[in-house]
Amino acid sequence: MSKEVKVWLVGAGPGSPGLLTLRARDVLSQAEVVLYDRLVNPALFTWAPETAKWIDAGKTPRGRRMEQKEIHRLLLRYAKKGKRVVRLKGGDPFVFGRGGEEAQALSQARIPFEVVPGITSGIAAPAFAGIPITQRGLSSEVTFRIGAQAEGSTTGKTLVGYMTVEGLGEFLLRAQNLGFSRTTPAGLIGSGSCHNQKTVFGTINDLAEKAKKSGVAAPAIVVVGPVVDLRRELAWWEKRPLAGKRIILTMSRSLGSGWRERLEGLGAEVWELPMSKIELVPPKRSWIPIIDRSDWLVFTSSAAVRAFPSAIGDLRKVARAKFAVVGQATAEVLRSIGFQPDWVGPGPGGEALARSWPRKASGSILHLTGSLGDGKFASLLKASGRVVRKIVIYKNSATSSVPVPVKRALNQEGADWVVFASGSAAVRFRQLFPVWRKGEPRVVVIGPATAKAARSSGWKRIVQSNEASVEGCLRTML
Repeated sequence: MSKEVKVWLVGAGPGSPGLLTLRARDVLSQAEVVLYDRLVNPALFTWAPETAKWIDAGKTPRGRRMEQKEIHRLLLRYAKKGKRVVRLKGGDPFVFGRGGEEAQALSQARIPFEVVPGITSGIAAPAFAGIPITQRGLSSEVTFRIGAQAEGSTTGKTLVGYMTVEGLGEFLLRAQNLGFSRTTPAGLIGSGSCHNQKTVFGTINDLAEKAKKSGVAAPAIVVVGPVVDLRRELAWWEKRPLAGKRIILTMSRSLGSGWRERLEGLGAEVWELPMSKIELVPPKRSWIPIIDRSDWLVFTSSAAVRAFPSAIGDLRKVARAKFAVVGQATAEVLRSIGFQPDWVGPGPGGEALARSWPRKASGSILHLTGSLGDGKFASLLKASGRVVRKIVIYKNSATSSVPVPVKRALNQEGADWVVFASGSAAVRFRQLFPVWRKGEPRVVVIGPATAKAARSSGWKRIVQSNEASVEGCLRTML
């Protein structure tokens, strides 16, 4: 993609990483400088290049803050240097986000910009709490306010407030003065759509008192109106089996394809922090005769299967060969590129595949693998008299870094689960996060070799999945 110098004003959504738009993700992947707000979920930072410069432009109530003029100055400064600048703002940049002021500053400086809308919390938080802010026969109009103000709304409508918890009492009092009765349903949703979402419900008369006892904290959305009572019928988020859980995936995005979607579908907040990068090895002429003479082509990882077409080039070269894979998950990936496995062995890991190799499966064997393979598959079969060769068709290299805001957030907030698909990931992740302030997360490992590496690197709360798939790990967690 050719370089396009401009500023993107991007809505990061209400907090859940899964609610980031595709356009926002695409823009982040090109960023050279990112100015981010306090309420942006740090999980989103992993979509930016590792070389991106991160600038905390957040404002905290009665705490540290970057003044708006300074934000404008930095946007103009980096844009004039020819950088791709992303202004990442919680919710939508044009809904109580001062995005209009930033757009004006850019326009006046004749700097091109693009607005990438995001989902605003005034819609998302009630939805995650089971509250439709409009409903035929109950509410045909919505008023959005910021802070404790509650002007312009009357009975038969919905009032939504973006606010601090401290201003709740005043907000409810103003709503009552405007025509809502003391018995009108009201709800407060803290950290809406995030793994730590918390809600409290009552009426205008008692919500403020209930909120004090509940522990709901900012950022929060308050909803007033008869639609609040619909949550008794429509509540859905908390019913999912992984609701409220933060899960960290450490495999490369190619290896973890489909994992995030599956886990998010069950309610989890998923952070992808790959501990490795998969790089294809350019095909070599010396591979051709080895492939031609092989009776069995063996894959002990889905990464090897995905690298296979590039390594082989003309797939007709392998028409006579049979295919063996470790586990059903790898078999599915093989089918996705047009080949049916002739044998699916147990997993995870090459050692399990070698120990269960069928006696009738004769002929020469070619193991297509990655740079970190331990060689046990080949050594075990060679010991039994088999002819086994190996070709490294992809490199598994360490991720160079994790964005500082991500490390800071995990240290402060913690996580519930971390998934390791390799021993190297367990070791690398431990080096990045040796101490957890809120208690160490539980660890799911794939296979005994990964479990051993995890224990040796200091992880203690370990459970082992005997299947190298998202479904196997789900069963282990649940």
